[in-house]
Order: sequence, then C-alpha cells, then structure tokens
Amino acid sequence: MNWLAENALVIWAAGAVALTMALVVYWQTRTPRAQMAIAVVVLVTAALLVAEKWIETPREAVRRTLDEIAAAVRENDMPAVLRYISPQAANLRRDVETAMPRVTIGAAGIIGTPQIGVDLTVNPAQATVEGRGFIEGTLKRDGMKVRQMAQMTVTFVRDGDRWLVTGYTADKDWRSAVGR
Repeated sequence: MNWLAENALVIWAAGAVALTMALVVYWQTRTPRAQMAIAVVVLVTAALLVAEKWIETPREAVRRTLDEIAAAVRENDMPAVLRYISPQAANLRRDVETAMPRVTIGAAGIIGTPQIGVDLTVNPAQATVEGRGFIEGTLKRDGMKVRQMAQMTVTFVRDGDRWLVTGYTADKDWRSAVGR
C-alpha cells in the first residue's frame, strides 16, 4: 500500500479513469445517481491526494533525510551533519570531523533519483540508498577547488522517528582530495 502513498500519479490516473467512466454514464442516463457518482469520484480522488501529501512513508522519510543532510553539508554545519550520523558509526563521524573543517562546501547533493530500499522486518528498521552524489568546495589550506562525484551506497538505521546514517561506500575516495 506504500506505493499509493508515494506516488500521486497513480491516484491522478485512477481518478481520471473513474471520472471519465462516471461522466460517460451521466451523459448516457442524465440521472441524479450518475451526478452523485461524479461527485463521489471527485471527492474520493481529492481525499486520496490529500492523504498522499500527509502520509510520509519510510522511503520518503529516508529521501527527506538525504536532502536534509545535503542541506547541512551545503551550509557547512558540521554539528547538524553529525546529528544525522549514528553514534555507532565512529569511523564516519571521525571522517566528517576531519574533513569538514578543511573544506568550505559550495554545493552538495544527490543527482537523479536514488534507489531506496527499506527493510522494516528487522529491528531497528534499516534502509539502503544507492545513487550518485556530488560535492563541490574549496580547500581552506590553499584555496584549491575540489569537485567530487561518486556512485554511493549509504546505509541507514531508524532511531525512533529519525533515520541515521550508519555507513557508506563510494566508488571514489574523497579523502585524497581534502588530505588525510
């Protein structure tokens, strides 16, 4: 059922088909019941669209977390970035604490639509995101521009109502650009 809450296109398409059918019936019969069917289709479609906006699925929550992390990185806000990293991810925390003070970030984000897999059957719930990320900045030590784009896999664990990063792998080593 999550697919319905994640994609308004399905709701719009089903609503359009149902409305077309109700309009055809109305044009053929011109009865009050057919008019009522049109109103019901419009109301049900509107209610489903509102519900789709209000309901945040686990996959949408992970995507929102990714966007919030990228925003914190763009703002060069290391404490905010660290709040999104699991306390058990000591190596990742150390990487952030080492790299962020050395670089002024100008841009960071996700390119395209990442593949997000969520496993709610384990406790705590886990998620894996595969996608392409980028970061652009300036080294503080010498003013050199740094640009890095990489295919990444980021793992998350749910902690209460938040998703925290537990680790990542990338096809490029960004550490060489900022210095170890």
